[in-house]
Amino acid sequence: MFDRAFDAFFLTHQRGISQPAYRPRHTRPGHEKNQEPPSERHAEERTQREDDDTDGGGGVTAQRRPIESDGDDATAWQALRARYSPITAAAPPPELSADGFAGMLRAANRLIDSVQRGRSRRWKALERDGRFDLRRTIRASLQTGGDPIDLRFLGHPPRNPRFVVLVDGSRSMTEHTAAIVQFSRALARRSARTNVFFFSTELRDVTHALRALSRSGGRLTNLGAAWGGGTKIGASLATFARENGRRLLTRETVVIIFSDGLDVGDVPLLESALRDIERRTAAIVWLNPHAASPGYTPVARGMRAALPFISLLTFADSAHDFEELGRRLARDSTIRGRRR
Repeated sequence: MFDRAFDAFFLTHQRGISQPAYRPRHTRPGHEKNQEPPSERHAEERTQREDDDTDGGGGVTAQRRPIESDGDDATAWQALRARYSPITAAAPPPELSADGFAGMLRAANRLIDSVQRGRSRRWKALERDGRFDLRRTIRASLQTGGDPIDLRFLGHPPRNPRFVVLVDGSRSMTEHTAAIVQFSRALARRSARTNVFFFSTELRDVTHALRALSRSGGRLTNLGAAWGGGTKIGASLATFARENGRRLLTRETVVIIFSDGLDVGDVPLLESALRDIERRTAAIVWLNPHAASPGYTPVARGMRAALPFISLLTFADSAHDFEELGRRLARDSTIRGRRR
């Protein structure tokens, strides 16, 4: 099976001189199984050479033919190549529907309410607490014959926390991103202090595109290399911190990263970017779709590099999971303390 996967991945689209004598089974000399008689093997190689040297009209075939397979094996090889091969076309952009969106809106509200919020800089009329507002109290007393029965106050009202959602849109993650994209859309609609980014080999801000979608949904377009390609988590996070850190990263910001941690870029760069983000924010929450598997351990090199800098490693695949995420953040005294 490994040899067939190797051929499908590396040799199917490689162009060069045909090698009819190349055998798909790699074994040490003297350990071959079911060896054919030399005469029959040479005859088969000559036949294969003639087939490879002619391409219908007499042209030279510059591509080695893949191993033929039928049924489930063929489907498995196609899926393998579509997900990991660097020469395969990018995955289609995500399409959002109205199914389950109401539940995600409720989950977004729960998350916003659960996370401790900071105070707005603006003064606003409050029913209680804050500074006594003499002018509004006297004005309200006109309705009660000049008696100041209803006291009025001014204060700094709580404001929603800032959320930054970074979604890994590489080919290895596209089958897991439906829930997080839908939740990001709901969170962006419920809070003006939410920013959503997709990244693959590049980073792209999709906040306005998500807010522009109607309740019935639609397809996101113009994502470029931020969706359906390879993975460069470290470079993408470094780009985010460099270009958007001053604007978005505060002690009230909760950063949510959705990725499997299968980084193919520079791991020291990933560590440096996470160290910078962790130092400037309230918390880094890493949602890994594989964390729901029994016995999961973060052994991928990207996850190992990220562990010292994240506050919570978990998974979320439904509205209930995202509500539970809010409750877990609310119970974390370390996160609450850093936002005060």
